[in-house]
Amino acid sequence: MEISYEEKGDYFRGLLILIGKDNNINQHERNSILEIGERLGFENKFCNEAVENFLENKYIDLGPPKFSSDTVARKFLDDAIDLSLVDNDVHTEELEWLQNVAKKNNISKNWLDNRLKASLVKYNNNNLNKMKSEINLT
Repeated sequence: MEISYEEKGDYFRGLLILIGKDNNINQHERNSILEIGERLGFENKFCNEAVENFLENKYIDLGPPKFSSDTVARKFLDDAIDLSLVDNDVHTEELEWLQNVAKKNNISKNWLDNRLKASLVKYNNNNLNKMKSEINLT
């Protein structure tokens, strides 16, 4: 999948916003986003500094990213869902943000809900029933 450098930046920024929704970036989230940053072609130093300074950065655009294609948007949402589950605690703010990203990229709520449901089962999350009721996935 070919994406522009600018879009890679939006991809990485979007994932940073997601993991910062609970105002805490734990080691699992950090390791996962650094791995994704490397996959996107960013230098490790850049990614580390971005993660380290994200919560204090008042100038970052916190809006949901708009991608050039459904393919990129869906890949982003898949990565974002996996990242949101890495700490086994998906927050309501994270779910709402994922829904906003999907909406901005014209990805159906049904597609997102199905991905969330599959990922929740995959991760065997302890809060599965609670989260299902929060996002009406019953």
